[in-house]
Amino acid sequence: MVVIVLGALALTSSPTTAQLRAGAAAVEITPPAGALLYGYGARGTNRSEGVHDPLHARALVLEAGGETAALVTLDLGSIRKENTLPVRQAVRDAAGFDHVLLNASHAHSAPLFESDFPSAESPWIGELERKIAGVVLKAHAALRPARVAVGWGRASEGHNRRRVLPDGSVEMFWRNRERLPTAPLDEAVGVLAVDGADGEAIATVVNFAVHPVILGPENMLVSADYPGAMAALVAERGGGVPMFLQGAAGDINPFWDKTPPAEGAFEQVRMAGERLGQEVLRVRADLAAAEAFHDPASLSVKRHLVTLDPRWDLDSPVVEQGFRRHGLEASLQRYRARFPREREAEVNTLVLGDRGEGQFALATFPGEFFVEHQLRLRAATPVSHVFFAGYTNGELAYFPTIAAAAQGGYGGREATIVEVGAGEKLVDLAAVSILEQAGWLRDAPP
Repeated sequence: MVVIVLGALALTSSPTTAQLRAGAAAVEITPPAGALLYGYGARGTNRSEGVHDPLHARALVLEAGGETAALVTLDLGSIRKENTLPVRQAVRDAAGFDHVLLNASHAHSAPLFESDFPSAESPWIGELERKIAGVVLKAHAALRPARVAVGWGRASEGHNRRRVLPDGSVEMFWRNRERLPTAPLDEAVGVLAVDGADGEAIATVVNFAVHPVILGPENMLVSADYPGAMAALVAERGGGVPMFLQGAAGDINPFWDKTPPAEGAFEQVRMAGERLGQEVLRVRADLAAAEAFHDPASLSVKRHLVTLDPRWDLDSPVVEQGFRRHGLEASLQRYRARFPREREAEVNTLVLGDRGEGQFALATFPGEFFVEHQLRLRAATPVSHVFFAGYTNGELAYFPTIAAAAQGGYGGREATIVEVGAGEKLVDLAAVSILEQAGWLRDAPP
């Protein structure tokens, strides 16, 4: 394993740069008609037939203590590492920083990346990269004195889709309209509220972990699924730029999983999104009433690059037969084509504030992590508030727990390519990084 650390920042800052500044912006990124939609092999051609609701890229730029970082949330199924590089280069060239964290909501009614759509001469993916870079720069240009507050709510919108049977095997439990209890589960709703020094809302970042798959393969309309409905409500009610930060949703489905439009899918999307949005607004109002906002004077960001081994011998006939048996030949071909050059996992950790003043930490990971990883990261870090973001700056498929890798099931043995224990390895790395940045781990004994 090779670990490279870039961009470390000491928590001390000069008096001239101690003030937190923040800026936010949004841009529509809805693809042209006929875009391939993410996921769902059952769709057949998978070409969109229209737009139900627009897709957006939203950026929040934070600056303090001489460091600058951008958090970008995307109404997309995933974001490839290769597509982040032009964005980061453009931001570096124009604004002088490259800590750009791009998180995909994982909506399955959003577009796939096609290098030749709608044409090889003018691909939409190039336009998308330019728009994302542009919205980061727009947010950067809007930087102003700011203050933040972090709070937590609860939303019961999903279930664990893996049933572990008495013999230790796994049965997939995709849909749960009866809302039967499942575990493990994390119903926590993290809310990072960012306001200007004048009290005006700049942004509301929402960290929540449920697959945006209320809309099923029968739906051929572009949609942001429930995160889009949440964002619309928060924006309408004065929350500034609304940002949905997808967590460790690898094994968490909505109760109304893969609902056909004829069975009320879009109404279920609206209701789930608005319930989540109302909880977010409640938390934000409580933070304001409690005068919980403060001005953290320090920002620390670290980037770690970790080379992972594949779980499978991708050239083995036995492995190929196993993928074929589960109908995953396309996944195997994709892994063969991409994993050798994309096996470098990027983990980012961001800490805002000094120890003892309600620190906020964010850790980002490049794939679909099972929810236990999220719970374990929070338990391992005594920092006041910790957000976990999967689906960020890469798409290395599923990261099951070691136990889930042994049990099997979708995401446990199928549709995963990284070495067993990769999730634990990256979460431990993030926990140590956060503790070092936050001042809990020191270089010398007391």
